[in-house]
Amino acid sequence: MRLLSTLALLSAALPATALAPVERRTLLKGAAAASTISAAPALAKGSAGGPSVKLCDGTQFPVVSFGLQVYDDEAAYKYTTLALECGYRNFFASVLAGNQKGFGKAVRASGIPRDELYICGSVLSNRARGEEAAFQSTGRGCDANFRDLNVGKLDMIMLDYPGPDAESIQGQWRGLEAMRKDGGVTSLAVSNFSPAQLDVVLKSGGGRPTVNQLPLGVGYKTKQNAELLRENKKRNVLVQAWSPLRVLNSGALSACAAVGKQYGKTPQQIALKWILAKGATYTCQTTSRQHFQEDIDVFDFELSAKDLAFLDGE
Repeated sequence: MRLLSTLALLSAALPATALAPVERRTLLKGAAAASTISAAPALAKGSAGGPSVKLCDGTQFPVVSFGLQVYDDEAAYKYTTLALECGYRNFFASVLAGNQKGFGKAVRASGIPRDELYICGSVLSNRARGEEAAFQSTGRGCDANFRDLNVGKLDMIMLDYPGPDAESIQGQWRGLEAMRKDGGVTSLAVSNFSPAQLDVVLKSGGGRPTVNQLPLGVGYKTKQNAELLRENKKRNVLVQAWSPLRVLNSGALSACAAVGKQYGKTPQQIALKWILAKGATYTCQTTSRQHFQEDIDVFDFELSAKDLAFLDGE
């Protein structure tokens, strides 16, 4: 039985010391000027980390990610180090887990060049109501990511949840745009956004969300899976599945096991391959070296149309 950390659905924003606008611009621009960070390079199929896909802003995004849903800095340091040893190069360091300092420490200690890594932070500002309040809350969250991760310019920053209304979402997005303008991040993303909430961002006149992180998996709300994939694709937004193995029920596991026998793969590997076959990507959590290796070892086979139909329950 796999032991997977669950996503903490915190109900309130994490506190962060506010920086004055001038201080934030100085902090971000100073770090960006001293950094030689570039977007994560495309990886050859079958290499450590798996292949990359091109996002709507033209940058490359590795399709496999380790999400640090372990809940203290010491554990984050330990499992980030293990993930790096297993070949992971894409990391989702959510503020929800409260361990960004431990993650950043592991990255700095690894000796791996920063431009070989893809690092995504996140901001929790969904409790702020109104455009200006959401803008300020998101700005504080961006500052906290930059300070706590301490890895230089980020490759991506993500809103963990949408605000309560359109004006608040617009303020959240302005906050991310300000971080990019200040040179602190390359790509902007969202999580748990509905198609209508994506449209609020798209109609705001700023940059486009590159990724929408959503619950997605074999057998999980099958009709919703198809609709979310279709609606995000229509908007040129890449779906990244969070905790895709946690959503598997017994029926889905049985179906994946049956398909896996044909390829010599575990049920979990089939479930992850299904996500890739649907044109999405995934971020997983584990504390096991074996599972780290299995979760990235899905690029030496392809699911047939018959396999996909079976997994879709057709």
